[in-house]
Amino acid sequence: MNNQFPAAVLASGYGSNLQAVIDDVRHGRLPLDLRLVIANRRGALALERAKQAGIRTLYAPFDAAVQSRAGYAQYLARCLHAAGAQLVLLLGWMHVLAPQFLQAGFAGVLNLHPAYLPQDPSADSVELPDGSSIPAFRGAHALRDALAAGVQTAGASLIKITSEVDRGPVLARRTLALQPGEDERSALSRLHAVERVVVREGILTWLAQRGLP
Repeated sequence: MNNQFPAAVLASGYGSNLQAVIDDVRHGRLPLDLRLVIANRRGALALERAKQAGIRTLYAPFDAAVQSRAGYAQYLARCLHAAGAQLVLLLGWMHVLAPQFLQAGFAGVLNLHPAYLPQDPSADSVELPDGSSIPAFRGAHALRDALAAGVQTAGASLIKITSEVDRGPVLARRTLALQPGEDERSALSRLHAVERVVVREGILTWLAQRGLP
């Protein structure tokens, strides 16, 4: 009996976390059946990574001149449902999905966010493992904002998507110590290794919450 949960990935760029998920599935670390990878940016390497792994792909850009955000969300949902996906993973997806996507009946929609988010989604600060606290960096440029704020800790979190952007329940999170004078490119390069662990742990936590292996 196939115990792999049907899933899909939405990505906008390089696809390093997608590749990590593909590798984890291949080596039996994640019980997922990857049905589809969608990218919204032309030339996204995520599509090539998926093709090389034998996963169906779709290039689906958003064009505000010809469709509404709601219409785009409903189109994506139809494509994902047609592929049989029940779990949707947003891994470097640079587009805030309209509420209609969350209303489309998926078992779960999870997002990887490049910050160490608080367990309380309403909180605007987060307590670090050492007992200190920093702002909860939300939004598209969370890592850049953390560096600009001069904090010493960044991180990554996998959260459940809700109607409030970057305020869903946390499934997994880890910190990353920032180095003095580090720029965004260097920090992001080191953060990728943290993100891969967070994605795996978060997906496994989500599956366990549903009583799945």
